[in-house]
Amino acid sequence: MATHLALNFQKSGYEVTCIYSRSENSAERLADRMGTMGTGSIKEVPREAGYYLLCVPDTVVPEVSRQFAGYRGIWLHCAGALPLDVLSDHERYGVLYPLQTFSRDHAPSLSETPFLVEGCSGEVTGMIRQLAGSVSASVYLMDTPSRLAVHLAGVFANNFTNHMVHIAQQILEDQGIDRQLITPILNETFQKLSRMKAAEAQTGPATRNDRQTMDRHLEMLKVYPEWEKLYTFISRDIRGNPREKKE
Repeated sequence: MATHLALNFQKSGYEVTCIYSRSENSAERLADRMGTMGTGSIKEVPREAGYYLLCVPDTVVPEVSRQFAGYRGIWLHCAGALPLDVLSDHERYGVLYPLQTFSRDHAPSLSETPFLVEGCSGEVTGMIRQLAGSVSASVYLMDTPSRLAVHLAGVFANNFTNHMVHIAQQILEDQGIDRQLITPILNETFQKLSRMKAAEAQTGPATRNDRQTMDRHLEMLKVYPEWEKLYTFISRDIRGNPREKKE
């Protein structure tokens, strides 16, 4: 994420004055690419920057933030599941969360990527919206509970979907079948989802309660016990069986 955000903000006209990483080599690689300074030393990070973006794993955001106590500027974390006040040790702080999946070898377009922003004050929120708006046409003001709900939805839509495709590809490869065979149906699935709700687009044996087909699938899945359980659970959920809700 750090690479994609830094490059896009630089392209939009912001000066990226420093790249910091605990791995100095990583910092210098990105810094060299951008023509700026890279460092693995906190002491070398400028203290008067306008914005500081913490593009680090959620679990270390508080720890890294505390290491920069006394630094000025607006401090931002980029996590969907963390609350705003995790950065409250700083005078001005907020959230800049891009609802997107990032990979090292692929640069997604940020121009249509939703950015969910929140600030510790109206003034700070306005500045974060301006920053996000420099790279994206989709900027939303969203509080911590709503942002967490979006993050949860993103896990289902992206992370779990990707894992399902992994399972599908593995089943094909184990049978000596080219995994690319399912690419057209994947493409059509997501094209349909851009036109209608997922519930309206749902097809397959579970939708029509085709027990014979599902039983054949389950028989094949006996060599994958965990996937057999997953198939059973998801099929039941698609059919809309009652589910107990924990209070």
